[in-house]
Amino acid sequence: MIIITFIVFVYGCSRSNTNIDKYLKSGEIIDSYAKEFMPSIEELPKYKDISYKHNKESVLWYTSDAMTLVVEYDDETYKSEKEKLSKRYTFLSEKIPFDEEGLYIIPEYEFSINSYDFKVIEESDNDDTYYPKSFGMIGTSDDKRSIAYLYFYDFDLDCIGDKGEQSSMANFVKEYFKYDF
Repeated sequence: MIIITFIVFVYGCSRSNTNIDKYLKSGEIIDSYAKEFMPSIEELPKYKDISYKHNKESVLWYTSDAMTLVVEYDDETYKSEKEKLSKRYTFLSEKIPFDEEGLYIIPEYEFSINSYDFKVIEESDNDDTYYPKSFGMIGTSDDKRSIAYLYFYDFDLDCIGDKGEQSSMANFVKEYFKYDF
């Protein structure tokens, strides 16, 4: 029993929740940060499908949370909702450096995963964005007529990706969000 406890403590554990009833109500710290960014389900127009996933990773005393909400619409509603994104959100227009050695806090402000094109939301005075510890991203897929809202929280993270790494943001999303886009 001691060995199992030691392995979980050192190597960490991971858990996921896909219960939509827990969306922004999981009791985790990410809820309070994400509420400023993520849409409430009640404010969404009629949708064809919706999925939610909250991942929590723990290693030693370090934890990270990643929240995903993907909403699929009919053609007309998707186009309308996609147009509203640029009115509701301001997107980054450049990557954010960490140091002079080629590391970045946000290495790509736009990136793609399969049919989704993602953009990182710009920091504002009205929210809890603090790169790379707490921030949101939005992905749109014209093929699937879906909008993906992603929020990340890990107050111990200092930068994303390694020096010279290709597709740092896509790799980051795959590692932490664990969602099949």
